[in-house]
Amino acid sequence: MTADPDLIANFPDFVHLLERDGVFHRTNPAEMTVEIPTQRGSLDSVMLVRWQPADGVIQFIQVLPLTIGDAQLGSLVDAVTRLNHVLAIPGFDVNHTRKILAYRLYLPLQPRGGVTAVEIQRMFQITVKTAAELLPVLARVLAGATPPAEVVADAQREYAALAAAQGAPTPPSTPQAPPATGMN
Repeated sequence: MTADPDLIANFPDFVHLLERDGVFHRTNPAEMTVEIPTQRGSLDSVMLVRWQPADGVIQFIQVLPLTIGDAQLGSLVDAVTRLNHVLAIPGFDVNHTRKILAYRLYLPLQPRGGVTAVEIQRMFQITVKTAAELLPVLARVLAGATPPAEVVADAQREYAALAAAQGAPTPPSTPQAPPATGMN
């Protein structure tokens, strides 16, 4: 079996892809990470992309620029749990120690031993898009304007408003009410 020449199978090839595509980034070769500035809507932050060959994944970690106080941590965790339950691709993550909220997705390197540039670009886009679209909702939770129990309804209103502003149907990643099963 011959290796696919279009596969990006290691960290140096990934960095080369970013350089080839003119993506501004800061590389940490020792940790096999890159930081990429991101901006979309009210999101103005950084994404950390972590290449983890021993675990067989690439992580895309989009930090949401929110200040999380001790008193708000429980409400935020509750809200994130509720959102993750209804998202097509759950990935919100709270770092309790550093008080950081992020949207984190994983791209498997196996079974092919690598990924394509298109897969990396698409995962980057999905991660930024989801974080940016739900940033206002999660900011309202932190401000006390949206109780965690109402976060899904608030997210649905946010997506409807975005879709109306863009003149498009509601995107497929729109949080949906969970199906009526014994697991809810």
